[in-house]
Amino acid sequence: MVDVIDIGTATSIEEEILTTISNFETRVTNVQVQVEPRPDRNNFDVTVLFDIIGQSLPTQEFSFILEATR
Repeated sequence: MVDVIDIGTATSIEEEILTTISNFETRVTNVQVQVEPRPDRNNFDVTVLFDIIGQSLPTQEFSFILEATR
């Protein structure tokens, strides 16, 4: 994945996730991505928030940990 766990890499990951959702997922809007670097754990905490178009549901949220595999 990445060698550097820092805010610069976190920003790049945020932008890539936003671009991917924008390009390939037309059923959502108001997408927000938060990526927190955790260098002490050698991973990133990622949270994605979004609204589903045409549904009167509250904003949806999911979180996951992004870590290197070797």
